[in-house]
Order: sequence, then structure tokens, then C-alpha cells
Amino acid sequence: MISWNLISLALAASLVQTVSSAAVPSSSAVSSVVVPTSSTVTVSEPTTVTVLPTTIASSTAVPTTTTAPGTTSAPSTTTLVPSTTVPITSEPPTSTPVPSSFLLHPNGNTNKCLDVRGAILQNGTPVQIFDCNGTPAQNWVIAPGQGHVQLAGTGFCLDAGANPANGVGMKIWNCFDNLPAQDWFYTTDDRIALANQGFCLDLTNGSTANANQVQIWKCTDNDIFQVWTTSPGAPISTISSAPPPTTSTSASPSTSTAAPITSSTTAAVTSSLILPSTSA
Repeated sequence: MISWNLISLALAASLVQTVSSAAVPSSSAVSSVVVPTSSTVTVSEPTTVTVLPTTIASSTAVPTTTTAPGTTSAPSTTTLVPSTTVPITSEPPTSTPVPSSFLLHPNGNTNKCLDVRGAILQNGTPVQIFDCNGTPAQNWVIAPGQGHVQLAGTGFCLDAGANPANGVGMKIWNCFDNLPAQDWFYTTDDRIALANQGFCLDLTNGSTANANQVQIWKCTDNDIFQVWTTSPGAPISTISSAPPPTTSTSASPSTSTAAPITSSTTAAVTSSLILPSTSA
């Protein structure tokens, strides 16, 4: 009986030994299995590393922003410089028109003109009224304000003589600067007055007959015989010293008697007058 108990105890001890020995490999197996799974986790790290190339690829978008070559449009702006210089070179021809002369008419009568008698270009030639005929002897250079009344294309000017007075006949003379006898003022009311002297170019006796020499007379209000209007003459470049015309042959005295003046009021040179548009 005792021996059987000993046998069963021995068997139990061996069983315990077997179970304990079997448990160790199983635990080692579990641990060994866990290690590979943990190693697979470390294997996943390369997959996260592969994300980096994608972010690097996004950085390759920089070349697309380096389309700054589009900023090379600057040459197109530089092409504007020659284009702006083109109109500048084309302007001078349009800004230099040929100067023109004028015809001078007594009180708007465009059939009659201020004329150099016989178109004789010499000192002392009388200035008269004559039918407008388009000859150089009737083309004058005159401008509003103070200055010469010059026969276009020549060096001769309208001259009132050394002693201006009522009834002094007009003539041409070589042009001189600062000469009182040639210093005229074309007023806003169409009068041609000697500057600062109170005398105006006057249609002698109010006559528009051919060869009537014009004169100076005291500037007077409402005197239609002191009104001189203009119309376009020939371009100055086309005016030359032509031979005397055969139509303007009659002579008149070097001095003339002025028509009597009924008004006792002397007008200022620059005063504004209300004047008729037709001659008497």
C-alpha cells in the first residue's frame, strides 16, 4: 500500500515536471511570435518614409512657379520706347506751316485793297487804294498788336514819315526797328494806328477810287474810313518781287487833304467801337 502511494507521488511529480517543461517552450513561442509582429511594426516605418518622396515631389512644383520667364515680358515694354519716338519725329512738319500774308480792305470792302502804287519797291512809293488784283503789291504782313505793317516778301514797310500829322500821305520805306513812323498797332476794332501817337490809317476823303493815296488822321470814334479788315493773301513763300502791274498807273499827290471830321471826340487807340460793316 505504501509502495503504491510512493508510485503515485512519483508519477505526480513527473507530471508536474512535464507540464512545467512544456509551459516554457509555449511561453518562448509566444514571445518569439510577438517579436516578429513587433518587427512588422518597424517594417511599417519604410512605408512612412515613402511619404517623404511625395512631399519632395510637391516641392518640384517650384519650377512651375519659376515661370518667372513670364516676367521676361519686360522686353515687350521696352518696345514702347521706339513707338513713342515716332510721333515726335513726325510733329515738326505739321507744326511749321508756311506763313501767310493778308489783304487789307477799307471798311470790309473786299473789292478794294491797300496797294503799293505800280508795285515799285523803292523808298517813298505811295500807298493807295486799288481794285484787288492778286498782285504781290497788295499782300501785307500784319498781326494783332504792335509791330510793322510790312509788304510781304520784301523789306519795305508802311511809313508815316518823320512828322506825323493829319493828312500826311502814306508811303513805303525800308523797314527799321523802333522807328516811330513804322510802329503800328492793329487794334481789336480793326484800326491801324501809330503806336502812342493817336493817328490812324485813314481812307482819304472816304474815296475808294483807284489810286487814292491813303493818309493818317486823328483816331476818331465811329469813323468808318479808319476801319481796315483783312482777308487771306498769298503764302509768303510764293511772293516774289514781280514787275510793276500795268493797271495801277494813275498818280496822286504825295500829300492829300483829309475829309472834315465832324466828331470832336478823339478815341483811344485801343478803344472798342461799334462800326458799320459796309463802306459809305
